[in-house]
Amino acid sequence: MADTATAPAPPKTAEKPRFSARLRYARISARKMRYVVDLIRGKDYNSALAILRVCSRRGAPFCMKLLESAAANAIDFAGNRKIDLDANNLHLVEARVDGGPIIKRWRPSSTRRPTMIKKRMCHVTFILEERELKESKKDRSKRKRQDRQKAKKASAAKGSTAAKAPEAKPATPPPESGGKKE
Repeated sequence: MADTATAPAPPKTAEKPRFSARLRYARISARKMRYVVDLIRGKDYNSALAILRVCSRRGAPFCMKLLESAAANAIDFAGNRKIDLDANNLHLVEARVDGGPIIKRWRPSSTRRPTMIKKRMCHVTFILEERELKESKKDRSKRKRQDRQKAKKASAAKGSTAAKAPEAKPATPPPESGGKKE
C-alpha cells in the first residue's frame, strides 16, 4: 500500500497577549456611557486618551481611568514576564458596555401615587492589544504625493543626464486654404 503524504500543519502563530481592565457597578447608565465608549473604540491608546481628555460627557473620566488602568496592567504584565512591550503601540481592540443592576427607589407623584425611580448602573470592559500603528488616510495621501514628486524629479534628472539624440521635428502640414471644401 502506498504511503499518503499529509500536508504539514501550519505553524502556530503565537497570539499576542491581550490586557484587560473592568469597571463594574459604575453609577451611570449604560446608554450614557456608550456615547463615550463609541468615540474611542478601535483607536490607539494615545489618541483615545487625547479624545477622553477633551470629552465633556459625564462618562469620560470613568473611561479615562479605566483606559489608564488597562495600560498599567499591560506594562506590569510585560515587566513581570520580561516581554518587550511598546506602550505607544497599544490599541483598544474591544470596548464593551453592559448594563448592570438597577436600584429601584420610590418617590411620591401626583395625588399621592408612588412612582419608581430607576438608578441604573453599568459594567465597562476595555481590552488592549499591541499592534502596529496604522497610517491615517491623510498621512498616506501625503506620502504618496511625495513619492510621485520624487519619481518625477528622478525621471527628469535621468533624462537630462542621458546623451540627447537629435530629435526629428514632425513635418508641419501645409496651411489650409480658407475656402470651402468641395
